[in-house]
Amino acid sequence: MNCENLLDLEGMQFMPVKNNKQPIVKGWQTYNGKHDLKNCEAVGLVCGSLSGGLEVIDVDSKYDLSGTLFESYKRLIHSINPTLLNRLVVQKTKGGGFHLIYRCATIAGNLKLANRPTTEEERQETYNKTYQAEILNGDDAAAVAKAKKASLNDKVRVLLETRGQGGFIMCFPSKGYEIIHGDYYSITEITPDERETLHGIARQFNQIFDEVNVPKSQQKAKTKGLSAFEDYNDRGDVVALLENNGWKVVGQKGQKTIFLRPGQTTAQSSGNYDHERKWFSVFTTSTEFEPEHAYLPYAVFAVLECNKDFSVASRKLYDMGYGDREETASKEKEKAPSTRQIPSRISTEDDDYSFLAKPEDYNDYLQQVRDGTLPMGLTTGSPALDEHFLFKEGNLVMVNGTDNVGKSVFMWWLMMIAAMYHGWKGIVFSSENTLGSFMRKMIQFYWGKNLHGQYAMSQTEYEIAKAFVEKHFTLIKAQEDLYNYKDIINMVKKTLKREKYHYGLIDPYNSLKIDLSGFSKLSTHEYHYEAASEIKSFGQKNKFGWFINMHAITAAARAKDGEKKYPVAPGKADTEGGQKFPNKADDFMTVHRLVGHPTEYMVTEIHVRKIKETDTGGRVTPIESPVKFEMYKGGCGFFERLEMGGNPVDPIQSWHNKNKPVQEELRMPLPSGSWKPYKDDTGDVEF
Repeated sequence: MNCENLLDLEGMQFMPVKNNKQPIVKGWQTYNGKHDLKNCEAVGLVCGSLSGGLEVIDVDSKYDLSGTLFESYKRLIHSINPTLLNRLVVQKTKGGGFHLIYRCATIAGNLKLANRPTTEEERQETYNKTYQAEILNGDDAAAVAKAKKASLNDKVRVLLETRGQGGFIMCFPSKGYEIIHGDYYSITEITPDERETLHGIARQFNQIFDEVNVPKSQQKAKTKGLSAFEDYNDRGDVVALLENNGWKVVGQKGQKTIFLRPGQTTAQSSGNYDHERKWFSVFTTSTEFEPEHAYLPYAVFAVLECNKDFSVASRKLYDMGYGDREETASKEKEKAPSTRQIPSRISTEDDDYSFLAKPEDYNDYLQQVRDGTLPMGLTTGSPALDEHFLFKEGNLVMVNGTDNVGKSVFMWWLMMIAAMYHGWKGIVFSSENTLGSFMRKMIQFYWGKNLHGQYAMSQTEYEIAKAFVEKHFTLIKAQEDLYNYKDIINMVKKTLKREKYHYGLIDPYNSLKIDLSGFSKLSTHEYHYEAASEIKSFGQKNKFGWFINMHAITAAARAKDGEKKYPVAPGKADTEGGQKFPNKADDFMTVHRLVGHPTEYMVTEIHVRKIKETDTGGRVTPIESPVKFEMYKGGCGFFERLEMGGNPVDPIQSWHNKNKPVQEELRMPLPSGSWKPYKDDTGDVEF
């Protein structure tokens, strides 16, 4: 192959190489003359200063298990800088990978940007190749030993790396290499910030981190009990620590909180905190933290608060109350009281007695009882359900049930009734459902019709329903389990500053993250009790109600009826997390359905287990007589299922019938004949 024409390119250094990527010439890293490219097997492009500050990002697709690495990388680059990719020269490699070629005033040596662990299959392949090569020497034991060693040392596969100062790449016109964007004449210079963008995004694909540990020079002898570092790892609030030091939370992905470094405005992210591993890692070189390193909470504290001095960090954390207190050598000296106690807002040193009740705090209530004017709860639109449950402002309503019985759907339907009959507005956190599925279901509830199909609602009906739902329901964007209950309360507090809301929905509570970092060594049981107490307290102080869906324990799902065919409805004590939740609830219900029953599978049972204030309406349902609702096929509404005859009621249909004049003023086409929600022939029900 004659590549002599490459020598005419000024400012670029090419050299002859073998097909196996081995350079033919020595001293190529510093030689700045012209190499002889006559009849060479292949050609290499030298990176670094010899080619005018040239650097290459090597995307090694053959190690990409997802099959989407390059496309994902390009998409992220484009989302931050839409013009950057078009200014790079792109080469496709013999192995199906890609080279992104550019120049920059600031470059470095070869850098590993993103790695992944070697798979067991790859380790076995390494073993086999090594063994086959070594067995040719005739010594089986030696071949086995070397193969085992090679397999053991095969730990990493490189996904993305750079070739910079002291490096080179195989390049076109070598066999198998193709320039697919730009050419050698159009290699442009990008800014250091743009280079950092390319590198930072590449590092987001890294799966291997070196955990940062206390330097040996700063290690102390292990003392008895829990160390300050260990304690801070358990209880420290890393997110708050980073925010206090100028890092900004910009998103959440799975169990990771995504951060942007202080002063950064040209990138989407600079690092993330993995809540499961308790690792903080960065994608950029422009911070106090090193890329490709994982920092435990105590290490983050040492970097940000103590200039990476772990000895100082240990003392400071200890002074802040972390770690077990050391006992004095003197037995006469009284042991210092523990600093790890839940703080109290009540001082014993002042004259403030506002926490004591006065007659005026309860006189109005007593008079209402005597006069028979105590406000009753508000109707659900269902006479059968109203006997047992009514909407009451500021109440904590908890609902349990086994998996796939329709807890969410039925509670959403009740929320729609509260909006239609009483104008109630709700803040909704439904982590196990998409925003679109929630909106779709609520819009369908409004008319009892599907969005699509033969009997779908009209465009006018759709617009009316959508506007109603958007007016009465505000959605929190769910991000799996990253939110804890305090996050939900604080989001509600912020949202209430904008307008009046009547309640919040947590669906389900069990999807919230259990975060013990802000507590004084609470058990999980104590944590949940604290959570239930704080949620209820917030509602009482703000006249803000809660609807909280809870999963039932696994054992409850296994419980069968007398014939052992169908699951029985769980009780209050079957709530995942224990009896503490129904204890705190004002009202408690169980939603149940005979999943798999040939005729009753569409019937939803409502077991009212607790009504704290019966004076304002409601009572517990008899054990064997729950309130029953039947879902229309298509999942667009419910109507009462009356076992003893009578006229069953669809509360939403009843509301529409009463509000026909209003709807006619809006020039909305009304259903003709006997109004029926959409029915299909599939029998499928969305839960």
